[in-house]
Amino acid sequence: MSASSSPPGIPVAPTPPLRTHTISVRVNAAEYAALAARRDAAGIKEMGAYLRQAVLAHQPPRAVVPALNREAWRELARTASNLNQLTAHLNAGNLRDPPGAAPLRDVLTTLTAEVRLLRLALLGVAPEEREGAP
Repeated sequence: MSASSSPPGIPVAPTPPLRTHTISVRVNAAEYAALAARRDAAGIKEMGAYLRQAVLAHQPPRAVVPALNREAWRELARTASNLNQLTAHLNAGNLRDPPGAAPLRDVLTTLTAEVRLLRLALLGVAPEEREGAP
């Protein structure tokens, strides 16, 4: 049996096309350091693989999110949900309209937005990408 064939019924994985073209790009030390930091954050060892993935996927590869951040993100989801429920009840009038309800409503809205931004930060979303995030 040759190396390119497999036993009957087992498909052969396609061979990716051979990369034959080289693209050279010159960068200064600061640019290289920035690219290396992003490559490392994405968990990719080779600069070429990082750049190929970033350009051909039309977005930079996502950084590897530490397990601790993922756990904190999940815990904050419960907090965000509770804040949303409180705000919804207050806005619907289901809670008695206590004196000072308007400032409470503002505080709840602000807290909900801050928790959302903190959750995005835990996932490694850049500050400039967080502003318009849902």
